[in-house]
Formats: sequence, structure tokens, C-alpha cells
Amino acid sequence: MFVEINGQNVFYERKKGKGTPVLLLHGWGCGASTMRRIFDCFANSGRDVTAIDFPGHGQSFTPPETFTIFDYAKLTQNLIEKLELKKPDVIAHSFGGRVALILAAEGKINRLVLTDAAGLKPRRGFKYHFKVTLYKLKRKLKIADNNAGSADYKALSPAMKRVFTSVVNTFLDDYLDKIKCPTLLIWGDKDRDTPVRMAKKMKKHIPDSGLVVFENCGHFCFLEDTLKFNAVVTEFFKED
Repeated sequence: MFVEINGQNVFYERKKGKGTPVLLLHGWGCGASTMRRIFDCFANSGRDVTAIDFPGHGQSFTPPETFTIFDYAKLTQNLIEKLELKKPDVIAHSFGGRVALILAAEGKINRLVLTDAAGLKPRRGFKYHFKVTLYKLKRKLKIADNNAGSADYKALSPAMKRVFTSVVNTFLDDYLDKIKCPTLLIWGDKDRDTPVRMAKKMKKHIPDSGLVVFENCGHFCFLEDTLKFNAVVTEFFKED
């Protein structure tokens, strides 16, 4: 299904049900289908659950190259209002966590689950700064570097590369202490993209938060140990 937001089509899947709506926000390079196991868990229990394709992903429109993480957050809030999801419970993975952090800090979320979420400023040592300096030098000398950038970056169109660069260089550390909703952090202990130390920082600065670490799981712990993940979030989102 599609909903029109500011003249553009955003794809979503929804199973209407009872209770506080649950909204699923996927990671970069993924889509609503990536959240299928969580979607089915809540749908089968009778909850109202929605998953979306962010712009530039799945079946949704491709955003302009000037699109920022704050545009993603605004669009998501417009979608929440258009679908009358009111103040939803949100489960957000990786990039989706960036959007969720902004919405939660603005008081738009009822309860929040962040799993292997991005958005905090990473530690960057000598190796990182050396690679950046080398890349800039090659650009200045007009030397092609086909190895520059992550796999996610290389797969993008020129416009989406600019969006991606903007997103990953916007850090939301200052938003953490503004989040007042109950927040559960679920992390894989082997996550190398968003290491557990980021989860620990979130737990330290988000007032009403808790952390669950899944052993022997990486950046997609909700897929690596689905039964455990669904059991934990179902309990956290339990309605009175």
C-alpha cells in the first residue's frame, strides 16, 4: 500500500488490530520486508502493526540529494499522522534508530525499542583519519579510488550517496537526554557497525532506559535470534 506524503508515494504494510499501534523502522539498505518476522509476531497477536519503506528504499520514492535525517524524521511523523497511528510504540533498527531518536526526543513516541541503532558519534582513530586524508588527496590529484566507501555507499546512486553522506555525518548524541519515553535497547554483542559501547552510552543518557545484550549476535540480532527478540519486545510492549 502507498500513502501520499507531500506529493510523494511512501510504501507501507499494515495489519490493523487492537492496542497502541506498533511502527517498525528499518535500517539503511533494507525495507519493510526486513522487519517481516517482527511484523508477523505482532500481527498474529492481534496488535495494530505498520512497517514502512523509507524514501530511497524498497518501493518508496527516491528523495532529492538534499534530503537530511531531519527530513526523514519529519516525513515519518507526517506518515504517523496520516495513518492515524497517534503516538505509536516504535521498534527501530540501525538507520531507523536515527529517525526514532529524533521523534522520541520530540515526544512523538509512546515506548521505544532501539536495536543495534545508529546515530551516535563513533570513535575514530588514526586509521580512519589516514583513510580520509588519503581519499581527499586522491580526489585532489584526480586519481580514481574504486575502493573508497562502504558496501552500502558503493551500491547507491549519485543522489543517494549524497543523502547517505549527510545522514551518517549527522550525530544525535545531544538528543539522548531529551528522550522521556520508556526505552529498551537490544544489542548484539558482536555488532561491529554500532558496537555495544554505543548502547551503553544511550543507556547512560536516556533517563528511562534498559539494555539487553544478545550473545553471539551481530548487527541484526532481531534476525539472528528472532524468537528471543520477539519475546522480549512483546513483554516490553505488553498492554495493561
